[in-house]
Amino acid sequence: PFTEKRLKNYAYTGEVTWRTFGEYLSEMERMKTSTNFAFLIGHNSLRLAAGIMGEEKVTDDQLKSMKNFIEDSMEAGALGLSSGLEFAPGSYSTSAELKDIITAVGKYDGIYASHVRNRDSEIFDAINEFVDITRAGGVRGQISHFNVRHDSNAPQNAWRRAVDIMENAQKAGLDITADTTPFREGIGAMYAILPRDLVNLGPKAIAEACADPAKRKELRTQCDRYWRFIHKGQWHRVYLEGSPNFPELQGLSFPAISEILGKDEWDCYFDIMAAAGDQCLNLIMVGELFTDDHLKEMISHPDFSLGVDGYTSTDHGALSEVTSSQHPYCGHIEYLAHHVREVGTLTLETAIHKMTKKVAERFNIQKRGEIKEGYFADLVLFNADTVNSRSTIAKPQVYPDGITAVLVNGEIVVQNGAHKGKRPGQVIRRTA
Repeated sequence: PFTEKRLKNYAYTGEVTWRTFGEYLSEMERMKTSTNFAFLIGHNSLRLAAGIMGEEKVTDDQLKSMKNFIEDSMEAGALGLSSGLEFAPGSYSTSAELKDIITAVGKYDGIYASHVRNRDSEIFDAINEFVDITRAGGVRGQISHFNVRHDSNAPQNAWRRAVDIMENAQKAGLDITADTTPFREGIGAMYAILPRDLVNLGPKAIAEACADPAKRKELRTQCDRYWRFIHKGQWHRVYLEGSPNFPELQGLSFPAISEILGKDEWDCYFDIMAAAGDQCLNLIMVGELFTDDHLKEMISHPDFSLGVDGYTSTDHGALSEVTSSQHPYCGHIEYLAHHVREVGTLTLETAIHKMTKKVAERFNIQKRGEIKEGYFADLVLFNADTVNSRSTIAKPQVYPDGITAVLVNGEIVVQNGAHKGKRPGQVIRRTA
């Protein structure tokens, strides 16, 4: 029931027939997809499967269960382990827990990818923790969207100094790289700015607190975490990605929402959270997180792959109602149109390498990422002079211009903007 409820948040209404990672991959293959998929094991899913629901001390039996789940999943084809340590329930885990379970990934030459524990005042601790976990498991390490949010109390030159930690680990023999995203804006969970003690109580308690006038008054002074610039009053940097209760506010900044609702930004935030009830954990906001200079230094770093941060999405049907972010629509196009053609941060060849071959090699995906005889024909045919991202914060669900065709495993799936209805995608499993 828990899994079915979670999947409904992403528009899946079918029956949950799988009970293992391998069975899930088999179900994906049975259903058939238009794109290829490769999977990491979710750390939060591991904790739930082992019966760990919150901040309680993890027992030896639970650690053993998690490692057994990892080994079974790696055998079934998982590429490695993924963690998200800035949000509950991943934030409840300790370094000791992660160092213990990562050894099961190391047995299979897997990769450990992590949204690290902090991106501002404690970023050095967060990167050092990542390095320690990678070392403990003897695994390849991938720091997911390695960035520092602007004006969020980070130390001076925080990103460069944090990258120094990564590079020093490389010199010491560890195999660690990172990736980044293309936009100045990023997405985040709306609940994540709230005090951890409140978040620990669950979605119902969060919604009730946000509806309580007295509690609202307290919370206004207690939200100095995650996107810490909000605590400083910088609501002009924050947009509502979407809310089922306030569809007319999608893509608007909080100052604009404030004008429409006739309340200050904090009360607008609390109203939206309260109206969502037990679904408040699913609300997403968009923030102006990075400067142009920071984007350039991340994108141009030789050890950074180019990726996006978001969900698989579509502009129609049930899934379109629950996932609305620029990233899945035009993220990679933004690299080509803006960072290559408009500002020249990268050459076209380097950008394509950093989003194809570099990624395939990093995750040990065989016979993909290059155009070579005997390789799978996963191809995007585009015009480098006209390819353009049309997606915006206010209207994210718009596909790009300038793409002639998309081929997956040699079959044309999209041509001249139209989906051909084909599903040649494969589940890409770990190879020994």
